[in-house]
Amino acid sequence: MEADKKQDVVYKIFRLLRENAIKILMAIRENEKIRWKDLQDITELPTATFNRALAALQEIHFIKKDGNFYMLTWTGKLVADGLLLLGWRMTEEMEEIEDIVAEKLLAKDIVMAIIFLLFVSLKKRGKLNISEFEKELQKEMSIVKEIFQDYEKEGYIEIKDGWIFAKDKINEVDLSKIFS
Repeated sequence: MEADKKQDVVYKIFRLLRENAIKILMAIRENEKIRWKDLQDITELPTATFNRALAALQEIHFIKKDGNFYMLTWTGKLVADGLLLLGWRMTEEMEEIEDIVAEKLLAKDIVMAIIFLLFVSLKKRGKLNISEFEKELQKEMSIVKEIFQDYEKEGYIEIKDGWIFAKDKINEVDLSKIFS
């Protein structure tokens, strides 16, 4: 199972986002096209870390190199915009709502994001095998649980009786920093 997890694309992307790649992604988003040296200066990452994250972002097709410039791919733009939206939404004061309503609203937000991504995929690719997509989505749901288990090991959350509880450590961290 551990070997499968390491090969899973969602897991790779999530781990990548925790390893300084967000700095690179957002710097490219801000500049649209940027040279390697300028990008490294902005991110202030050590060269080896910077190059690993840059290569990983290219491998998962979030960024591409055009001549001497790095730029976001359409999926990279989507991820960067999603991160900005997440940061903006999560910094607002959350209303007090019943737990059952909160989970329903969260599920609806996620479904809306999925629908949006499906239409983006349709526009770019021109087709979508919905049965295959549903099957893969079910497989990827197990990764969500594994990621939460990793955060539990790091002391951010506690998982108990089907509930995930935030611990003090998560409240001390800005959500935009949770990936770093």
